[in-house]
Amino acid sequence: MVELPEFSNTGLDEATWDEACLAASERKVANPQLLSAQETLAAHSRWDGVYILSVLAGLETSVLIDAEDSIYIDWGTAGQVTLQPPLGAKSPFKLWVHTHPDFAAYWSITDTNSLSLGTMILETAMVLGEPGPKFTSNSTFNKQLEAPFISTEGPLSNWTSEEPTPWHSWYRNNNIAVEGEA
Repeated sequence: MVELPEFSNTGLDEATWDEACLAASERKVANPQLLSAQETLAAHSRWDGVYILSVLAGLETSVLIDAEDSIYIDWGTAGQVTLQPPLGAKSPFKLWVHTHPDFAAYWSITDTNSLSLGTMILETAMVLGEPGPKFTSNSTFNKQLEAPFISTEGPLSNWTSEEPTPWHSWYRNNNIAVEGEA
C-alpha cells in the first residue's frame, strides 16, 4: 500500500486505496474503485492522495466541485487536462483542482486558458505538483482580494498569483501529522 499520512482521515478503507493505487498504476482511469477513491479524497480535501494517484498513473487528473458540492472527476493525458464542466454540474463552481504529476505546480498555457474561460463561473483553482499545491482565487467572486494577480489585464487579472505551498507546509496547515516531523 502507498502510504498516506493520517490515512484514517481520508474516508477510505485500505482495500479501496490499494485497488485505486493498482488501477492508477495500470492507467485504468475508468476503474470504479479509482474514481470512487478520488471522489472520497476530494470530499475530505485530501489533495495529497489525489496527487499520488495521478503520479502513479503518470496522467493529469481533474476534480471539479460544483455549487451543490457535487464532485466530478476527469482524466487527461500525461501533459494536459482541461476544465470541462460536465452536463448537470451547477455553476458557479467552487473549486477546480488538477495535477501536474511529477512536474512543477504552475499555471500552464492550458491552465491559464481554462482560468480565463472560467472567470465568470469558477471561484477558486488549485494545481497539484512539486513542491506542492498552488492556489488561485477569483476576484470576480471576492472583491476584497489584495494579492498580486496572474496578469495586469484581461480575464487573468481576476486571478491571484500565489506561490506553491510545499507539501510539508500543506500537511502542517491542514493539521495532518507526518511521521518523523515534530
